[in-house]
Amino acid sequence: MKIKRISEITAILIVLSFMILISFSHRQDLFSSRKVYDYNEGWEYSYADVRGTTELPAFLNVPENTVITLYNTVPEDADDDSAVVFRTRMQTVSVYVEDRLIYKYPEENLIGNDMPSVWNFVRLSKEDAGKEIRICLSSPYSGFSGRISECSYGDFSELVSDVLSRQLPVFRLSFLIGIIGAAIVLLSFFESRYRAFAWHRNLGILLILLAMWLCGESKLPSGKVGVEGWHYLSLVSLLFCPAFLAAYLHERWRNIWGRATSLLFGINMAAAAGCLLSEVLGGPDLIRLLPLILGLIALSLGYTALVYVRAAMKKEGESIRSELVCLCVIVLAGAAEIGRFYMTNNAVGIYIRIAILLYALNLLRICALMLYHKIRESQELEKKLWQSRAELVTSQIKPHFIYNTLNSIRYLITEDPQAARKTVYDFSTYLRSNLESISGSKEIPFSDELRHIRAYLNIEKIRFEDRLNVVEDIQAKSFLVPPLSIQPLVENAVKHGICRKMDGGTVTISSREEKDAYVVVIEDDGEGFDVSVMEETARNEISRPEWKKDREEAEYDGNLRQYSDEGNHIGLMIIRFRVQEISGGSLKIESRQGEGTKVTVRFPKERG
Repeated sequence: MKIKRISEITAILIVLSFMILISFSHRQDLFSSRKVYDYNEGWEYSYADVRGTTELPAFLNVPENTVITLYNTVPEDADDDSAVVFRTRMQTVSVYVEDRLIYKYPEENLIGNDMPSVWNFVRLSKEDAGKEIRICLSSPYSGFSGRISECSYGDFSELVSDVLSRQLPVFRLSFLIGIIGAAIVLLSFFESRYRAFAWHRNLGILLILLAMWLCGESKLPSGKVGVEGWHYLSLVSLLFCPAFLAAYLHERWRNIWGRATSLLFGINMAAAAGCLLSEVLGGPDLIRLLPLILGLIALSLGYTALVYVRAAMKKEGESIRSELVCLCVIVLAGAAEIGRFYMTNNAVGIYIRIAILLYALNLLRICALMLYHKIRESQELEKKLWQSRAELVTSQIKPHFIYNTLNSIRYLITEDPQAARKTVYDFSTYLRSNLESISGSKEIPFSDELRHIRAYLNIEKIRFEDRLNVVEDIQAKSFLVPPLSIQPLVENAVKHGICRKMDGGTVTISSREEKDAYVVVIEDDGEGFDVSVMEETARNEISRPEWKKDREEAEYDGNLRQYSDEGNHIGLMIIRFRVQEISGGSLKIESRQGEGTKVTVRFPKERG
């Protein structure tokens, strides 16, 4: 693995380790003496014609938009630094000491139509000691009207510190899930360099959305982020989670119920858009639509579990079993949390956070391992490409071609010195292009490859004279190709197509530009061959470990005839491999015995 890659992955692991330590390390309590008292007993309540006593927290059956009033007495030791704190969910709040209004939520018009949950820090004064305190609550939602949380009394700063100390661990746990999601998104950018695993990005975004939802549901006071900000951040993130879950499944396992997954994605996106539109246009708001949102989440989770089971049965992907176990834990935790939410009105608790965190850590492990294996695979592929370049070049510079060329030059020196000079230039161009391609790891302009082709054909025309005709139809030159990707095709057309016919033939070289690719076509009217037999022969011969040794012995003995076809076939396979891996292109061979061969090479404009 390259030093740069090792350093990048090490940095990511250090940051993640640091975040985990921050989340779970013990902290010194520097701000609170913890003189916070429960203020849950001695409450009376009334609404409509109903009266009674209760101990907080309470869950009373109060109709929506009905004001419920709770009564108690301010402690005798209250002073100007004292306060009471309680949390309300989707309710308006007014607090009175006798007939004096001392607190109201909301004080101003809120953004949107929803009524967010909030911590109510109600300051008291010394004059309030021993007097009656009244808390008036009302909610436009029937499920939240009679819900009253526990209440605490004490010094204002100590109450704030107490609430923060209780809620920050939950918030940090939620935030850590987002950090892991961001790390997976970052890994996906590294993986894009190796053309791998597009689904990692959708997975990382899904975890970030889950973290945003959980952070909003962590019951952290809204000192830095506004009340509406926490509320809508949480609900909108939850709203789009099912859609990104379906997108992740579709990217990863398109062959497993791909149409059903696409349909699920469309349903979830349409539902999310419809819910937002209803919120904006004054229809049912996101809180009233919460049962629909939770139903879509339950449907998506159930479907995801089925896809994972199917993938595990087909043995597709890595570590499917561990992912399936984590997903089942999330489903069970989610069911428990939904039941707890409707039964006790508590926010999403610690169980679903731990389940999602385990799932996220497991997926981060899988993504890191897959990236590591892909880097190793890429390094091996680079090594194979290097070997293929060297093999292709050495196969092109054959001794008999050099001897024939030198003999032609020796003849021309006495008969036509000007032609001999030109042939020496063409021969040097041919050799230089072949040798430079060994050290060159990048693509070259097609015009350079074309110059190499013309140098080779000029040499062959001296040998074959009128038996070799060349036709060019070059309509595009300004694009890149791997070195020695087109010239060997021309050489194959001459040696294995035209030269085997007594009357010779024509080699046609053409190039053109299409909407999404550049196309080069090499065509001859030579003997032709069976393409399927060629590809099968090439695969079989390359897989033979003794192939190289047998070929060397045949060259030593001068018996090259039996290997000439095999060399041609293997050369074509190597060229196809290099075109695919270096340029992301394709090579198509069409041939009929007795009619000729046509090779079409496509180089896409957008390189993966």
